[in-house]
Amino acid sequence: MQGKRLLLSLFSGLAAVSIAAPAAATEMSAPNGWYLEVNGGSAHLSNTNYPGSSSSSGIGGNGNLGYKFMPYAAVEIGYSRYPSTKITGENSTTAANVDHYSYDIAARGILPIADSGVEAFAKLGAQRIVSHVNISDNATADALGIGGGSHSSTGVYMGVGGQIYFTPELAVVAQWQRAQGSSSSGTEDLYSLGISFLFV
Repeated sequence: MQGKRLLLSLFSGLAAVSIAAPAAATEMSAPNGWYLEVNGGSAHLSNTNYPGSSSSSGIGGNGNLGYKFMPYAAVEIGYSRYPSTKITGENSTTAANVDHYSYDIAARGILPIADSGVEAFAKLGAQRIVSHVNISDNATADALGIGGGSHSSTGVYMGVGGQIYFTPELAVVAQWQRAQGSSSSGTEDLYSLGISFLFV
């Protein structure tokens, strides 16, 4: 819920900027070229079967490299890093820490909003999410039935967002993305704000 409020605030901010400064600050995006995007924000883990008590949210980040081959479409590959999950036993002893990350490949559909310099977009593709369990206390981990090692799953990757261009190459981006995993790897949501640079 907190992540959804954050994303709504970011979109509201983008809309306010595009209305308040249509000529002075914004320009149309370049029609094609390679782009690099870096994002950071609030991440949330769901759909897990971890025993004991565990944390499920924190700060996450994402980077994408893509090619925009027309004003309305692009393809990209990405890497996302999510907050570690701490699993604790009944005595509050940390049994294990679980690291989460994912790789993805996706198509991006783009909708320019008139001549405002604002674009809406949606992404759909496939991802590989990995969870690596690091044992911190063997006795507590054994009591909970936790073993070390990695778990991974392949699933759907999706996202929606908006961006506003301040030059034909540079934009501020707000987006939500989801890496849909299994109960062993979890599903990750990331609500983020970032920048995108288009090489032309």
